Amino acid sequence: MILQALNSYYERMASDPESGMSPFGTSVENISFALVLAEEGTLRGVEDLREQDGKNLRPRKMPVPAAVTRTSGVKANFLWDKAAYLLGADCDGPSDQNTLRFKAFTELLQLVGAGIEDPGFAAVLYFMQSWQSAESEAVIGRYHPWVDVCNANLVFRLDGVPGYIHNRLPVQREWLRYGQQAADVPQGQCLITGERDVSLARVHTPIKGVRGGQTSGGYIVSFNASAFTSYGQDKASVAETSAFAYTTALNALLTSKSRQKVTIGDATLVFWAECASPAEELFADLFDPPVEDTERPGREDDQQTTQKIHGVLQAIRDGKRATDILPGLDESVRFFILGLSPNAARLSIRFWEANSLGTLLARIGKHFEQLAIVRQFDSEPEFPPLWRLLCQTATLGKNENVSPVLAGGMAKAMLTGALYPQNLLPVVIGRIRAEHSVTYFRAALLKAFLMRNKQMEVPMSLDPARTDLPYLLGRLFAVLEKAQEEAIPNANATIRDRYLSSASATPGRIFHMLLKNSANHIAKLKKDPAKRGRAIHYDIMTQDIIAGFNNYPATMSAEEQGLFMIGYYHQRKDFFTKKTQEV
Repeated sequence: MILQALNSYYERMASDPESGMSPFGTSVENISFALVLAEEGTLRGVEDLREQDGKNLRPRKMPVPAAVTRTSGVKANFLWDKAAYLLGADCDGPSDQNTLRFKAFTELLQLVGAGIEDPGFAAVLYFMQSWQSAESEAVIGRYHPWVDVCNANLVFRLDGVPGYIHNRLPVQREWLRYGQQAADVPQGQCLITGERDVSLARVHTPIKGVRGGQTSGGYIVSFNASAFTSYGQDKASVAETSAFAYTTALNALLTSKSRQKVTIGDATLVFWAECASPAEELFADLFDPPVEDTERPGREDDQQTTQKIHGVLQAIRDGKRATDILPGLDESVRFFILGLSPNAARLSIRFWEANSLGTLLARIGKHFEQLAIVRQFDSEPEFPPLWRLLCQTATLGKNENVSPVLAGGMAKAMLTGALYPQNLLPVVIGRIRAEHSVTYFRAALLKAFLMRNKQMEVPMSLDPARTDLPYLLGRLFAVLEKAQEEAIPNANATIRDRYLSSASATPGRIFHMLLKNSANHIAKLKKDPAKRGRAIHYDIMTQDIIAGFNNYPATMSAEEQGLFMIGYYHQRKDFFTKKTQEV
């Protein structure tokens, strides 16, 4: 199913000339330099193809003849490769191994290009015949620093002629013919397309761009031991064209500038639609919604996009249709989401979801609905990105400390409507205990967990009429803390720093002491005429909350502790919320 969906995506994109999808027989690789040749094969220059990316220069992504898979030994690419193959030297100089590479590159040129009549290709052959590997550093150094070139990928260009030699029509035609004539290619039925008697791929192109994966790429289909074979098959029955299609499509989705890729924890998610849909451009923003900034609106088109995404999120959160904001959106279109994570030389499929766009949007809307809680500060996002929520569960709030299992479970819950991971609640409470802080994001996570996993009704903001004992105890703790802050400004440590975790876990042991100390705080406030009114207010609030229950439980469960933290957060936020008087 995954390979079929990727194959269909490739076919759709390949039919669009402006998509940039590589045709069969090519692959998109990182190319840094072009060797500029005269027709007689002499070197005329070294052209720097790298592109500016901030302060750094990055290799250019370029379609070239399909790369070989190098696991060991010497294997050359056709008309492009590293300097060790093209020049017979790298940063280690013209070593014996580089001599073998140079020879392999030359032999492949002669084998593939035996019937090519093209001045550009002839220039490459002349160059290879006359090149002296021992002089590589000196000759290349005349045009560009050798240290930049010696480990980079290179291509060829004919001096004074636009384009590259590997793109010339006679060269392309012969390269495709060469790829189809291999006699030892097994024949069989393709499990992706169902075609019979087609050439099966012996090795599939590696997948690059997965966070944490090897730079050389990894595989989602591979065999390298008898333990992985079955029914006498030593490889997957995938046609060469289909293998090229699905790997090319997936590599295109995983490029650094792809708008159809998001990273959550150690997993990289890519997504696409069955047919062209504006959702492919906007779906990434549903994982990481842009923040509206009215003070710094930025470019007009950026602000319009932000407002549009914000409108879509508000609509789906409130149970409305996204088509009210994006009329061109077809919610019946089938949408695919694939989650990958590194696993040595292979890639693990962490997540796969195929469903209608409308269903996925409804699930995302439910996720944000259950997260919705009054914000601590107006600058905080109304729709918290998943990565920011996950950072609230990690030590020091760092993304690299996020649990991969938790990250994968949260993404799955968001997209499938499944329960949130069971370890979410203890992890969030654990971070609150460690840092003595109930932030907006943590309160939102607690609320979402209790609503989805425990079917509790949890309000967005303070509910004075709520009678749940954990909620009341959380409110009471917030009132006692506020009274202490008023009575002892700038204290080194408040009751939150010392007793928040123990008060939520074992209220029967803590609250009697807290109430005794609070009586002293209120008494101190009453002695100050300027603060007497507030002292009476906190005293009345304390008595009103206590009137709602009869005893303090010896212990509370994790779910009750979560509700305690929400009650505390609601009450603290209410203290700093401006009240409007009814006229």
